[in-house]
Amino acid sequence: MLYLFYILVGLLIVLGVNLMITGLLAVHDMYTCSKEEPTFATFKKYFVKNNNIPTKVSDLFN
Repeated sequence: MLYLFYILVGLLIVLGVNLMITGLLAVHDMYTCSKEEPTFATFKKYFVKNNNIPTKVSDLFN
């Protein structure tokens, strides 16, 4: 039963690191590539561009 806990913790670590790196890349793109004022909307635009985690279930099967 403890191995399920280890698998869950491992998945949470992988997803957390992935989201952290995606956020850092979005902030980097927001300040270097964008001519717009840095706002949350600009951050969201670059976060979606850099995100590689499917956000919809239908994206998993394409």
